[in-house]
Amino acid sequence: MQWDMDVLPHDPDLLRAAAASLPQDETFPRFARSVQARGAVVEIVSDGLGFYVPSNLARLGVADLPIATNGNAVSDGGAGMSFPYGHPRCFVCGTCKRERVFRHRGAGRIVVFIGDGTSDRYAAAHSDIVWAKGHLARMCATNDWPFRSWDRFSEIETWAAEAFGSGELPSSKADLAGWRQRQAIAPRPFICGPEVWGDGRTTPP
Repeated sequence: MQWDMDVLPHDPDLLRAAAASLPQDETFPRFARSVQARGAVVEIVSDGLGFYVPSNLARLGVADLPIATNGNAVSDGGAGMSFPYGHPRCFVCGTCKRERVFRHRGAGRIVVFIGDGTSDRYAAAHSDIVWAKGHLARMCATNDWPFRSWDRFSEIETWAAEAFGSGELPSSKADLAGWRQRQAIAPRPFICGPEVWGDGRTTPP
């Protein structure tokens, strides 16, 4: 990532304009507001270059959502990269998505993880419900992990509205223990991190 930033132009306006030109799922804001209204926490977790995430969310009108991503002072090139959400003993990912899942589960929440990328497998392995497409869907299928396919966030919004009503999702923290007994996935072994790779790893084995 530091190398990526060194070879890109050190022009914040140019880089943000390029990022702003990328297509986004316009159904995301309605999805986010819909599940927030039911008490869900929506967090954006990215292991990419972090500079464009807040501005792209602002374009969609959801700039208030919490973000866990890499720090990125664009004008400083690679020297401007920082990793505030990295794992303290594993350096394969800049943002440790697995630890974000553990943080939310530790706060007494079930985790519905929605993703499409290669690094998303480290979070999907420990999430309660997984929506996957692209690389992540292929990895879930290869590992025989249960997942739901998606294309746009509007599909997940429709599912969530029904799931809160049917009990497929718990409607309150009081329902959480019973939900875990009925529907939670079996615990999976660690597939990444110092528990399996050892300390200080920078590339997956």
